[in-house]
Amino acid sequence: MARTDPARPHRLALVGAVVALLVGVGLLVSPWDGLVAVVAWVLIVGAVALAAVTLLFARAPRS
Repeated sequence: MARTDPARPHRLALVGAVVALLVGVGLLVSPWDGLVAVVAWVLIVGAVALAAVTLLFARAPRS
C-alpha cells in the first residue's frame, strides 16, 4: 500500500532555516555596515534556533 502522508512540514522548515542562514551569512560578508550586520546576526541566530527546534520536534516520539 502506498503512503498517503503529505510531505512532512519539518523539511520545509529546514529548507527555510538553510535559506535564512545563507542570507544571513551573505549579509554579514557584504560591504554594508550598521543595521545590516544586526539583521544578519538575527537571521543566523534565528536559523539555528529554527533548525534546532524543528529537529527536536521531528525526532520526538508521537503519542
